[in-house]
Amino acid sequence: MSNAEKTRDIWYDLDNAAKIFPSVSDEDNTNVFRLACELKEPIEPDALQQALDTAMESFPYFQVVMRRGLFWFYLERSNLRPAAKPEGERPCSRLFYKQVKELLFRVTYFQNRINLEVFHAVADGVGAFDLLRAIVYQYILLVHRGELPAQPPTLDSEPPPTRQVEDSFRHYYNPSEKSSPFKVRAYNLAGTLLPSGSIRVISATAPTPALLALAKSRRTTVTAYLAALMICAVYHEMMPKRASGRTISVTIPVDLRGHFTSETARNFFSVVDVGYNFADQGGDFDEVLASVTAQLGEKVSAGALTGRLNYNMSVQSNIFTRFTPLILKNIILRIAYHKAESATTCALSNMGRLTIPAPFSDYIDRFSCLLNPTRIHRWKLCVCSFEDKFILNFTSCIAETSLHKYVVRHLSAAGIPLCITCNGVNEDEIL
Repeated sequence: MSNAEKTRDIWYDLDNAAKIFPSVSDEDNTNVFRLACELKEPIEPDALQQALDTAMESFPYFQVVMRRGLFWFYLERSNLRPAAKPEGERPCSRLFYKQVKELLFRVTYFQNRINLEVFHAVADGVGAFDLLRAIVYQYILLVHRGELPAQPPTLDSEPPPTRQVEDSFRHYYNPSEKSSPFKVRAYNLAGTLLPSGSIRVISATAPTPALLALAKSRRTTVTAYLAALMICAVYHEMMPKRASGRTISVTIPVDLRGHFTSETARNFFSVVDVGYNFADQGGDFDEVLASVTAQLGEKVSAGALTGRLNYNMSVQSNIFTRFTPLILKNIILRIAYHKAESATTCALSNMGRLTIPAPFSDYIDRFSCLLNPTRIHRWKLCVCSFEDKFILNFTSCIAETSLHKYVVRHLSAAGIPLCITCNGVNEDEIL
């Protein structure tokens, strides 16, 4: 048997979080996210390609294509090799097409920035960042070999290939401990839609110590503070009076690796929702923040996350679900996905503190991340920090910028200095 045949014989079931993405993805809802690294110098394309080739030797799991089975989609190892290309499409553009067998991630570059974009059925942000960090590490090793120590530090957290492919949902599933999440429809943003396939990106950079100090002074976390701020932005800037009785809800992914032992590169996250109804409760920011902080504290507890994991796995393991033909399952999943999205207003993802060993960090200006908005979740915020820089990337598919203005102005008034960059909109329009 040839090596090519052996490679094609390696395949993986989609994990619990991944199963829905092939069925619901299209030109607007691509389910693609981007991680990026901005260096302090322009990218050398040949060196980037060589770094990508080397990094892939440690991450063979990502070298997969999507295949269609009778009951589910699944991933199959491929001999296709990724090529680093100049950035030519809008961020988070489509990667998955049902009839096309291509790799489900792309590496591009623009000036001093390396982009890694991944279809969510393959990995979540934590798994994808391990790959991006390996690419950046190998790139700096190539370009600055003479300036680095004779024995530079290694990426000791890089998981071995056998652990990268673990389905941690299945590993920790316990059918005897589950809780059913109950959701009601929340307020969904209106606004003027941009042309199909277009998104607006507005980035704000803040000093990490200042933002952490602000959250600490309010006895909360940065995630809770930003979620409360997003809720207030929607209420004050976009919510019509006729909808004032509806709950404004923010959906927030939670990395389960912090609660269970796992080194998987695949998806391993849960989603929690925090909401506020201004018709039933007070209307100032302090009250919203207190409510959101309490909700997050309750919903990210180990018990709550375990119950949610087991519930989601029990739905997947149901015999009717397992043996429904894929052609019918696609319809059911699209309906379920639309209903789940409609239960929340917008999305916030916090990748946390991203690191790479010194002296490699000396060549890096920042890491960043962003999400693709959808026709229902028309406004999203993805944040992360690198050293003393905290990066907030707002993405939207609506023309209005009032939501971004609200958040920027609030943080500025709270004493947080911000540097703003944007695509397709003048800076003075959001300040």
